[in-house]
Amino acid sequence: MTPRRHDSDAPATDQAGRSAGEPPRNPARSWLAAGGVFLVAFLIYFITAQLVGRSQPPRMVYYDELAAALLRGQLHLEAPSDIYDLTPHEGRWYVPFLPLPAIMMMPWVALFGLDHTNPVYFSLLFGALTIAFAWLMLEGLAQRGWAGLRPRDRLWLCGMLALGSAYWYTAVESSVWYLAHTFTCTFVALAAWLAVRCRSAWPASIALALALWGRPNVILTWPLLLAMAIEQARDARGALDHTRVVRWVIGSLAPLTLSVLGLLTYNYARFDDPFDFGYQRQNVSARLIYDLHGKGQFSYEYIQRNLYHMLIGPPLWPAGERWPEPDPQGMSIFITTPALLWLVRARRPRPLVKGAWLALALLLLPIVTYYNTGWRQFGYRFSLDFIIPALVLLASAATPRMCWRLKAAILLGVAVNAYGVWWWFIGHVPR
Repeated sequence: MTPRRHDSDAPATDQAGRSAGEPPRNPARSWLAAGGVFLVAFLIYFITAQLVGRSQPPRMVYYDELAAALLRGQLHLEAPSDIYDLTPHEGRWYVPFLPLPAIMMMPWVALFGLDHTNPVYFSLLFGALTIAFAWLMLEGLAQRGWAGLRPRDRLWLCGMLALGSAYWYTAVESSVWYLAHTFTCTFVALAAWLAVRCRSAWPASIALALALWGRPNVILTWPLLLAMAIEQARDARGALDHTRVVRWVIGSLAPLTLSVLGLLTYNYARFDDPFDFGYQRQNVSARLIYDLHGKGQFSYEYIQRNLYHMLIGPPLWPAGERWPEPDPQGMSIFITTPALLWLVRARRPRPLVKGAWLALALLLLPIVTYYNTGWRQFGYRFSLDFIIPALVLLASAATPRMCWRLKAAILLGVAVNAYGVWWWFIGHVPR
């Protein structure tokens, strides 16, 4: 009897050299499905914002003020609404966080003015776009045969991202720290979808280059995009076209290099030093100053604490209370998003899985060596930096059909994060 060959060995392909997966869908139907996913996600986020009283922006947003400043040709805030977490330099206050959300708001601010700009709706809009791009990415993986989940199973994974992770309350929160996560996730998801869809390196790498202007550490997502390019460069027998891969690598480096040079120039224009992001002089809480000034922004001494809160951290149980409550320093990702336990099953020996694992591992490095765990939060918001590679791995682990246990874990995560939304906006007193 001939042994069954593993699905990663010499994948079947169509005449164009793509892995044979689902039959190609009508483009109109594909866009209609993505539009439906976007609309449902936006409505859920919008209704959530209304229910928890987040129809107006919180006190510390800054990005709308920065958008107005950039339109005036300034990099500093003239009269900031607050100075917490801003950076003083030569008598001026600067937003140390990179300006991607502000750049996205600039056209609206230019047309309608700062007083008629509500960053909450930008956050809800880009949050819903992230879910739509994730859907398109998962659909592309299925069509190419790289992770062949059924449409209903892909909806489950999109539901996990939208409602069963820290992305739910992050998209609704809309303050300065969370806007950076929301917008960055949008462009990382866009980059991943474009890497699946396009043979050229330019579309995906431009999207990732833009994501760097939200959170520069996401450049470490690049191995996932490379893995997708390698998958496209394999022929019907699984042989790799090395020339095509080298061309893709060279093509992808140009937008990323320009983006990094742009960031260095932005820093120089703000602080007279291309490598100064302004974090060392940031007006942070007294509880964070000791580590920031004493040990630095990144240090191996933070690894144990960060790993504890990210992987193990339980809720708090205050003395005299009947029920536990979330630890605002951070809780285990396996409590808030239990579906991530299925990552251990993503072991298919194909480039896509290897690239996703490498990207996830690299993205963990700056997270676990960072000087704080995310400060006040529900769950572990820095997990959003690697949520797109994790989504790819979960799609691989669940192929060809999602089991009921994973669906139950997703539902549990949705319930936990629904409680988290309530706790963060209504039950969490220290705001």
